[in-house]
Amino acid sequence: MQQDKHKKHTVLMLLDGFYPADIRVRKEAESLAEKHSVFVLCCRNNDEKQQETINNVRVLRKIHYKSFAEKGIIDIRIAINFIHPKFYKILPEIITENKIDVLHVHDLPLAKTGLKMAKKYNLKSVLDLHENYAAALLTWFSWRKSPIVRLKNKLFFSYNRWQKYENKIIKKYNQIIAVVEEMKSRIVLDTSIKFNKITVITNSEKKDFAANFSTEQKTFFKDYEDKFIISYVGGFGPHRGLQTAIEGMQEISKEIPNSVLALIGPANKDVKEYLENLIDKFNVRENVIIYGSQPFEKVVEIMKSSSINIIPHISNLHTESTIPHKLFQILLSKKPILVSDCAPLKRIIETHKIGSFFKAGNADSFAEEVVNIHNNYQLATIKATKGFDVAFNGDLNWEHTAKKLLHLYDNL
Repeated sequence: MQQDKHKKHTVLMLLDGFYPADIRVRKEAESLAEKHSVFVLCCRNNDEKQQETINNVRVLRKIHYKSFAEKGIIDIRIAINFIHPKFYKILPEIITENKIDVLHVHDLPLAKTGLKMAKKYNLKSVLDLHENYAAALLTWFSWRKSPIVRLKNKLFFSYNRWQKYENKIIKKYNQIIAVVEEMKSRIVLDTSIKFNKITVITNSEKKDFAANFSTEQKTFFKDYEDKFIISYVGGFGPHRGLQTAIEGMQEISKEIPNSVLALIGPANKDVKEYLENLIDKFNVRENVIIYGSQPFEKVVEIMKSSSINIIPHISNLHTESTIPHKLFQILLSKKPILVSDCAPLKRIIETHKIGSFFKAGNADSFAEEVVNIHNNYQLATIKATKGFDVAFNGDLNWEHTAKKLLHLYDNL
């Protein structure tokens, strides 16, 4: 038998978050663990084990924040010198004990911490950018009212400062991972690094996710079974475009009297108040429902029992270079999908002809496309069936994406 010519690596992933809750990190770690030794250094909740092995991935939950306030203080410390004190303190021990030879750093805030350790211990380095972090800072807190929050973000989380930092640190890593082609192009334009230094690992879903939709399920909207359900599942931040969908319901409710916009996801007090005010402003209280966060099994129910699943992102520097996991999950549900024309979303939908899109931020365009789908629902269902085929049998799945990740490590 011919031996594999590629080196087996011992990889340490750095995640300032929770594992296996982070979907992207879990998929990457488990795929790499099929061939390499993989450790994930991450955060720990009080009820979690400090150490365990999950699907061949060794999880080291050595980062613990005593309170939300402590996390906030450390975030500010990172913003000052770009070093995470907790990760920086514990990394030498973990690197030497486990003979790590590759540091795989998730997202920009940990980039300098990881790079300093990679240089100190002569390790290969991979920076995995889940999003345009600097651009996201422009968006995340724009609906927050607290003057303290606003002052903190102005002082420590300005777009210009973090973008300058990203452009500088990227050049020092061996390899960069971007989440979409548009992000790769933006990085090359900003930094002039070579195209072959960046690998696109998108947020595609595993094929077996489709099994969640194959079982007989009760409808999530049992009180609205006679309604045309337009549903959104996800975060409620300003960039999500929920304001566009709410305004669009003004016209949609005239054309489709039994239509209901269901918004499902977490929202802080400021965000929920903002959306509730919009609902009253556009007089669509009878046609919009806001739910809180739902467990995973309910999210599957929601996608399957909706008439349309929507991703109505507004267009900005952040949304034009990222893609949500739920796009690929919706495709596996075989239900019609409507997205805004942010470049990554439109490219996938238009290239494969698997759904519909509208002008980002334009409520009239959103309403027009919803009405078109309603009036031509058989065509929308045909597109949805094709979407499933591309996501299951084509290249819009994690099994295809993972090959590129393994190729990156084969040539590291």
